[in-house]
Amino acid sequence: MRTPSSKTCLNCTFENESPFQYCPNCGQKNTDGKITFSELWSEFQDAVFNIESRTWRTFKSLFIPGRLTIEYFSGKHRRYVHPLRLFLVTSIVLIIAMTFQDFQSATNNRYDINKRILKNYERQHLYGILKDITANTNAIFPEQQTKIITDTILTSFHDSMLVLLNRNPNPFANRYGDRYGENIDINHYAGSGSESTEWVSKYDFLHKNEDELADIYKKDAGILERLIFKQKVKFIKNESQLFAKLVGQTTWSILLMMPCLALVLYFLYIRHNYFYIEHLIFTFHLQSFSLLVLAVLIVGMNIFPWWIFLTFLAIIWIYLFISMKKVYRQGVGKTILKFLLLSISFLGLFVLILFGTVFISFLLM
Repeated sequence: MRTPSSKTCLNCTFENESPFQYCPNCGQKNTDGKITFSELWSEFQDAVFNIESRTWRTFKSLFIPGRLTIEYFSGKHRRYVHPLRLFLVTSIVLIIAMTFQDFQSATNNRYDINKRILKNYERQHLYGILKDITANTNAIFPEQQTKIITDTILTSFHDSMLVLLNRNPNPFANRYGDRYGENIDINHYAGSGSESTEWVSKYDFLHKNEDELADIYKKDAGILERLIFKQKVKFIKNESQLFAKLVGQTTWSILLMMPCLALVLYFLYIRHNYFYIEHLIFTFHLQSFSLLVLAVLIVGMNIFPWWIFLTFLAIIWIYLFISMKKVYRQGVGKTILKFLLLSISFLGLFVLILFGTVFISFLLM
């Protein structure tokens, strides 16, 4: 950027007695606002590739347990990325990893339920047509040999359908109750875990939307029961909708956990001279590290062996323990006890918020 002979900073409107190169108030370089491409590229290189930049300095300190929090508590704020911004950036990295991995339902990539139902319906419809043709043939040609031939054809086709529908080598076909018949069980296909059944005609399922199906099969049901039924149908027809909602709610769900964990830390270390906001900053740093590790796991979930996942999870817990010991400066025994209490609280909050997120995403799908 060019440095004009101005006495006023365009960023913070600070007025100096004489022209300056950098603002004494906010530190921005004095400029007339016009930016050349070379200057923009130079700033980009400095921000991204300069290992001494604020971003790189933050991530280097983040990977050393407790260091970033200790530095922040010591008053070195401008040297590092703001804790909330760091958390949001790492959340975006996790969401990008989930998106590139196509992190949808376990059946989505190998078994399209909606297409399978359509194929089964088409086979059954073809079988009905063939049955009518053989009946008409037997009526026109009542000879015994004709009946033997048509019965053989019909039986062979029927047996082949049973093999396709009932003995499908795809384990997901059997898991989701994909059987020969005119109806499907919505609860079975949606994986709701309910022992009750909700039978819907395959023809209706394939040719009607969720509102029309609810009007037919849940005509006298309550509002909540109708809503859950419609959401099950939408989930079966397009599982990716639920995934999209889950991704959209992930950041907010994790963000909701942070104040709760900070409150747990506040009570665990209530005798220490720490404000609640300082515990909150510590949880932001901890969660940012965990999100980066999870992003790596998700990206490599089809590459890494199973024991790598356990190793990475162990790294997260070890990182948490060392960070607690360094930041709060207590003995090993007390740190272990409070580490266990915090871990239990975290798992409880995680399960609660996870189920809440899935349920809300399911209802809003």
